Amino acid sequence: MIHTFKGGVHPNYMKAPQVPISVVAPPAEVIIPMAQHIGAPCKPVVQVGDTVRMGQVVGDNPAPVSAPVHSSVSGKVVAVEPRPHPLGDTIMSVVIENDFRDTPCDDLKPLTEEEMKDPDVILKRMRDAGVVGMGGAMFPTHFKVRGGIGKVDKLIINGAECEPYLNGDHLTMLNFPEQLLKGIELVRIASHVEKAYYGIEVNKQDAIDLLNSLHPEQYGIEIVPEAVKYPQGGEKMQVFAVTGRRVKPGALPSGVGCNVVSTRTCYAVYQACYEGRPVIDRIVTVSGSAIGRSFNALTRVGTPLGYLAEQCGGFVKTPRKIVLGGPMMGICATNFDAPTIKGISGVLYFTEDEDKSVKDPHCIRCGKCIEVCPMNLEPIFMYMYYTKGDYENLEKYHVMDCFECGSCAYNCPARMPLTHAFKTAKLMLQAKAAKEKAAAEAKAAKEAQK
Repeated sequence: MIHTFKGGVHPNYMKAPQVPISVVAPPAEVIIPMAQHIGAPCKPVVQVGDTVRMGQVVGDNPAPVSAPVHSSVSGKVVAVEPRPHPLGDTIMSVVIENDFRDTPCDDLKPLTEEEMKDPDVILKRMRDAGVVGMGGAMFPTHFKVRGGIGKVDKLIINGAECEPYLNGDHLTMLNFPEQLLKGIELVRIASHVEKAYYGIEVNKQDAIDLLNSLHPEQYGIEIVPEAVKYPQGGEKMQVFAVTGRRVKPGALPSGVGCNVVSTRTCYAVYQACYEGRPVIDRIVTVSGSAIGRSFNALTRVGTPLGYLAEQCGGFVKTPRKIVLGGPMMGICATNFDAPTIKGISGVLYFTEDEDKSVKDPHCIRCGKCIEVCPMNLEPIFMYMYYTKGDYENLEKYHVMDCFECGSCAYNCPARMPLTHAFKTAKLMLQAKAAKEKAAAEAKAAKEAQK
């Protein structure tokens, strides 16, 4: 049985998993931002002049929703200051001059066999190793898993990797299958569930066959083949495809007893527990027409985007846009000096040839946006109310439930900027809610003074 969901699109996937993993030489200087996760950003725990080892903690925060960051090289701290962040703005960062020795930090020891049976020990190790959602969400994994204990009876591992270009998860399955299964087992144990369901699109049949040949049932894992359709990798799509359960608008998967964890996150859990290795690198797909061909590059966290392009042969055409992640849901970067972080699975350098926008587009009322929306929304009306600034109807038509997958914009023959509009509409509603809250608090404070 092939599992799927309603809606979705079939873009040109442009994938190149046959391109082997290449190791990018670490740069002479790495930039480690203190914000590489959802939640409270880290605070630097090192100073200029300090010598650090590869894998040493350089930033931390005791807040529950946070995760430490580690040096990806050994060397000397040369700056602790705001630097450009790949997701925009400037963020406090630790800049380390690489000594090219990769002297390892031994603060994290591999867990013993007994420790790997203890959910609390595994959860602590997830946090200590800085494991976050490496599918792009970057939610601290220890907090996500702990929050689901007692609520979650279905653990789903996301192996769809449905975004065009990206190959990191597929290559992890092919190159580290046993380690991956052991990592999933650790997440399963930490989650207090008996079984994990690994949803993988069938365009990765080689990986499905390889993983099944290793008898995943011995790790408490069932491989679930899924239809090839974007956005199969969305959390709510995974939940429905695997379990048939529907996550209500505005709710989380845990509300229907499910937790979704990405492939690369599970492999990071394996490295943390079996090898005592924190998150300091990952496979990054480097591609796009400005590069000329695809690379699947094992890249240290903190590698500047411009340096990464140079290591992949440089540009064959002038890039117009840098996209972090995939082309459907990726975020545009604005600075070549910004570094890679834990959640970046791809860096795509596009030229003006990919720009398909049109001037002054007009909706032709074809309804194709509604056909493909995986959240059963009505983009045609959401866009209309966005242009009118109609907050009430934007909420009525559930614009906040849009997770910006881009299926509607991809399927729109008029090339309406739907995804951009809904991102802006959500910001407008959030700003309105914040303004109303501030006004209400000010009114309450004024009345209290009477």
